[in-house]
Amino acid sequence: MLITQDVFLRPFQRIVAGMTFSHHLKIFALLQLAAICHAQEGASMNPAKVEKTGMLPPFTKVLGERAAAAFGKQDWPTARKAYQEMLELDDGNALIWANLGAVEQQAGDLKRSIECFEKSVQINPQLAQTWTALGLLLQKQGDTYRAISCFARAIHEEPEDARAHNYLAIAAKGLGWTDAAEAELQRSLELKPDYGIAHFNMALMLLERRPPAIELARRHYEKALALGVAKDDVVERRLKD
Repeated sequence: MLITQDVFLRPFQRIVAGMTFSHHLKIFALLQLAAICHAQEGASMNPAKVEKTGMLPPFTKVLGERAAAAFGKQDWPTARKAYQEMLELDDGNALIWANLGAVEQQAGDLKRSIECFEKSVQINPQLAQTWTALGLLLQKQGDTYRAISCFARAIHEEPEDARAHNYLAIAAKGLGWTDAAEAELQRSLELKPDYGIAHFNMALMLLERRPPAIELARRHYEKALALGVAKDDVVERRLKD
C-alpha cells in the first residue's frame, strides 16, 4: 500500500495577520498538514504528480497515521515524535520534513519550521506548496526578498496556483512594486475567478491608485463580499468618498 498526499498544504488558519501591504490586507495562510491519503493497493501513481506533491515511504504507514491523528487533535508533541521517528527511518524524504515543518509551525517554533521546510525543498525542489509555506513564514519574519524568491519558485513549479500569485503580489507590494503586485493579482483572478481574498486585495490596490479607481475597486470589493470575505469599515468609507 502506498502512502501519498496530493496536497499537504491547505488553508486552515490565519497565521500571518501582521503581513500587510495596507493596514487592511486580508491574507490566509496555507500551512496545514492535510490528512494523509492512502492509495488503494496496487494503484498507479503518476511519477510527475509524485514529484510535485511528495510521497511518504510505504513502511512508515503506522507512524504516518499516528502523526495525522495527532495533528488533527492538535497534539503537537505526539505528531512531532511520530515524524521524527519517520525521519530516523528515512531522513531523505522531503514530505516528512515538510510535514514536520507544519507541525513546528503549529507548535509555535517558526525557526525550526523554516529549517524543516528548507530541508524539504533541498531534497525535492519541486514541492511547490512547501516553497509557498516557506515564503509565508519568511514574509512573516520580514524577510521579503527571500519570500519573493520562494513564491516565484512555487509559481515556477505550479504556474496555475492562484494563491501563490496572490502571496507574491502581497510581497511585491510590500517592496513598493505596485505594477508587479497588480499584475500578480490579476493573474491570480484569471486562474481562480472565485478567489475572494484576491478580489479584496485587488480592490485595495485600485483604491491606492492615484487617482483611485473607485468604481473598479467597488466591483472587486463587492465580488469579495459575495464570495464570503468580511466587510471592512475602512474600505467601505473609502468607497463612499
